Amino acid sequence: MNEKKFPNKESLRKWLISATGIVLTSVSLMSNVQDLEFQFSSPKALATVMEGSPTYFPDGQYIITYSNSSDLDSDDLDYSKMAMVISLEAKLAKSDTLIGGLRPLLSALTDFEYCCTIDRTNPAYVTAGIWIVEPSDPAELEKLKQVLHENSVFYAFNDGSGFVTLNNARTGNGVQKLVKI
Repeated sequence: MNEKKFPNKESLRKWLISATGIVLTSVSLMSNVQDLEFQFSSPKALATVMEGSPTYFPDGQYIITYSNSSDLDSDDLDYSKMAMVISLEAKLAKSDTLIGGLRPLLSALTDFEYCCTIDRTNPAYVTAGIWIVEPSDPAELEKLKQVLHENSVFYAFNDGSGFVTLNNARTGNGVQKLVKI
């Protein structure tokens, strides 16, 4: 396991573009109010998300850990096909219940490649912005759509326009989700 530190997100992005033969095991932002969670094994996939949605990556120092791999195939991911998701959770006062599907969503996404920025700056609620690589298998894509509809607040699949519009955006049922903690 190797570790590398970057003084800012731009230096991390440049390194990810040039990195080959490695598998990312963790990417961390050195911050006490925002967490970044990634399930991208490919550095190029993460670089693509960073380029396409820079606001999801706050300024600051990043630390990554990675392993060397000689059996990576860079054609495994279709970088132009990514879904954008927004989710949240808020704790009810005087109760052990959360409103929002963020936790169930992250649990359900273990079979997919994604990255997630979790904002914990407000003590009343937690929000998350998530980018997910769309699976090429139709059955897996339908499973992803169902997971997003059940657990997210908002989601959009790429329609080729490069923009989130009323044509490709959907409202999920995540706000109606109650989770006992």
